[in-house]
Amino acid sequence: MVLRTIYRNAKNEISFFRRNLGHQRGRLRLRNRYLDNFIFIHINKTGGSSIEKALNLPFEHLTASEKIRQIGLERWNSRYTFAVVRNPWDKVVSHYFYRVQTNQTNMGNGHISFEDWVRLAYGDKDSRFYDKKKMFMPQLNWISNSDDEIIVDFICRFEKLSNDFEHVCNRVGMPAELPHVKTSKRGDYRDYYCAETSEIVHQHFYKDIEKFNYSF
Repeated sequence: MVLRTIYRNAKNEISFFRRNLGHQRGRLRLRNRYLDNFIFIHINKTGGSSIEKALNLPFEHLTASEKIRQIGLERWNSRYTFAVVRNPWDKVVSHYFYRVQTNQTNMGNGHISFEDWVRLAYGDKDSRFYDKKKMFMPQLNWISNSDDEIIVDFICRFEKLSNDFEHVCNRVGMPAELPHVKTSKRGDYRDYYCAETSEIVHQHFYKDIEKFNYSF
């Protein structure tokens, strides 16, 4: 009886493994079919995880310049390249809550308020909180060259991501649905700011605000 149970459980596990392996292989074939057609530059806190999941892409935070150094300019120029940008004030609120949720720089116990964090991280560049500079830098820096010239083909807006992602899928010929991986129940981002912290974000992201015509 025990042996029959063990055998039955083993068969079920093998069957599950085979089904799962077939599913993974199918996803891999789909990914390999389209991967060389496009390159996605994942700016943090702009919905990039959802896009990577929809397109079966590996997780990575590389700037356009870093990606060019990795694959070469010729290959970069022959691919459709895109990224997503987000209202900087909204992005900073999302950044704060993500760091609290994941306990980055020991923020998980809620000992530092949003306004204090903005002052210390974005205003003072305090190394206790301003620890990963790439994650704090203007979005334009992710997708431009040293002359601040944008070098990706298309820029999605987080504020209308579903429509812009559909445009990307049509452009690369890949059917995909956009999930929402990291959900949030936050209210309006404006409610988190005072005049001082709003200005700190404005000064830090002034290039994004001007280039992408964002406002508070």
